[in-house]
Amino acid sequence: MDASIFYFVALELASKIQGLRIEKVFSPLPKCWTIALGRAGFLVIYIGRPQPFFFLSEEKPENPAQPSGQAMWLRKRLKNRRIVNVVLDWPRRRMAWELSPGEGSWLVLGLQASPSLVDTLPTDFGLPPLWPDVETIIHTPRIWETHPHLSSFLRHFLASLPLAQAQDFLSRLQTGSFETFYMGEDYKKRLQLALWPLANGQHFFSALEAARHWGQGILADLVQLRSGQDTAQKRTYRRIERNLQRLQDDEVRLQRMIEQRKDALDLQNILYTIDKNSRFAEIPIRDMHGQTQILTLDPALTVLENMTRLFARAAKGERGLPLVAARRKALEDELKTVRSQEPSLSPLVADPAPDRSTIMSIPARYQGIKAVCFRSSDGFLLFRGRSAQANHQLLTRAATPFDLWLHAQNGPGAHVIIKRDFSTQEVPERTILEAAGLAALASHLKMAGSGDVVISMVRDVRTIKGAALGMVDVTKVLRVVRVRIDPALEDRLQLVS
Repeated sequence: MDASIFYFVALELASKIQGLRIEKVFSPLPKCWTIALGRAGFLVIYIGRPQPFFFLSEEKPENPAQPSGQAMWLRKRLKNRRIVNVVLDWPRRRMAWELSPGEGSWLVLGLQASPSLVDTLPTDFGLPPLWPDVETIIHTPRIWETHPHLSSFLRHFLASLPLAQAQDFLSRLQTGSFETFYMGEDYKKRLQLALWPLANGQHFFSALEAARHWGQGILADLVQLRSGQDTAQKRTYRRIERNLQRLQDDEVRLQRMIEQRKDALDLQNILYTIDKNSRFAEIPIRDMHGQTQILTLDPALTVLENMTRLFARAAKGERGLPLVAARRKALEDELKTVRSQEPSLSPLVADPAPDRSTIMSIPARYQGIKAVCFRSSDGFLLFRGRSAQANHQLLTRAATPFDLWLHAQNGPGAHVIIKRDFSTQEVPERTILEAAGLAALASHLKMAGSGDVVISMVRDVRTIKGAALGMVDVTKVLRVVRVRIDPALEDRLQLVS
């Protein structure tokens, strides 16, 4: 996370957490900490490779059964202490929380060192940074050594701009006048956050929201790598799906550019009635129905220059659409190839026995529950209760709010949980159909040829006080899927306990 982005994310975070109490500290991974902050959510901080980050999450990442020694040390000293004030030392990508009385007056958090408790802050902590002129920044390759807020990433971007634009951007950075934040690929094809548009990216109007989208993806990859779940095939699949989504965004953008041809033609039709070298911020245009429309122009350009620019953008959009279409076809062909290499879903052909040496470990909180564990063809863990008590425990003790819950519609049956690593993780349709098939096989639908299965988020499924174990109230249904009953599905997907 670049220092310039760190500043805006930390500034927005400070406005949300000041006055709150710290509830608990966790350590889901080495060099990673989660701080529970009550109604604000969970602050996740990671200081390792490939990139350090922090973000505010609605859900707590999954933690190991035994907390680390450092997490326990912090938990003991921070629990129930209030955040009185927040001081940013953003050039060094760190911040300090002033705490209510207890051991250590300040909690120092950063992207280069583990959390620490100190009685006083260094004298230079939080001092405003020094700003060399743009030409010095551009022509000093290792300027970050003396000015840590001027990273290579930022310097490379400034060097790509005309000098006047680079000076303007630097002035905006010094005053903190940015309201749009971008996620996309940098010049080294790495997924980054920035204050300027990036290739194959998207934009956000909240720095915290941008950091959450970016950080959750990196965290999920770290979790998968640590648990041995990640494969080259899955990484390729995720890359293709991500690029297809970006192409869809590009297509919308290019279509809007093409639509500007109408504005250009409207300007062309009235050009003889006005001074083509005049400059306006707005100009009235009468359409074919006799209605007057206000056309917004760039006041820095003449009317003629505005018209020429609109025609050029429309032509650029028309040139770009075939390229997008060709790129989409190439990605879709690649996706078909990847899918063709995955195990077949046909119930008529038995899959080879799973390699038990590669089976992922079952999370600690699911252990001890009388549930059957399955792994979908896409690598997701699926849990199905063996009894009413197990159904109850899956829902109340093991599943996270963003996991998916499945149950046969309009009749008795087992609860099935699809375990997700984070709240925005996409679950492939194949995994959903497999989980629905497992739910149908352990329900009143077992002897039918097909049946309907309800899917909800776990957070929308509530146990009923005083009712029998396993009875629930579903407040929101995501969808209902119809599945074909396949008796061989359980043998194909079940893991060895």
